[in-house]
Amino acid sequence: MKSNSSNPKKKVFTVDLTGVRSAARMHAAIAGALPLPEHYGRNLDAFYDVLTEYGGNWKIVFKHAGAVARGLRAVCADAMTETPGLEIVFEP
Repeated sequence: MKSNSSNPKKKVFTVDLTGVRSAARMHAAIAGALPLPEHYGRNLDAFYDVLTEYGGNWKIVFKHAGAVARGLRAVCADAMTETPGLEIVFEP
């Protein structure tokens, strides 16, 4: 079930990826910042599923995303296309 994107109060989450150079650390940072389900698989496919299922009124700000976030950027772009109300930005 998709989350309700008509909620006018967007939930804002910040994920700081400073110094993150591995996928495992990236997913640990994501899991620490977002309200993910216990069954979160800590991979990009699982993250896409979470975004499209729960992210309808989320704004996620990724800070200091380096080269490790290349695949993450693509997954986020796809999820925003699929999920009205989901907003994801990458800041330096």
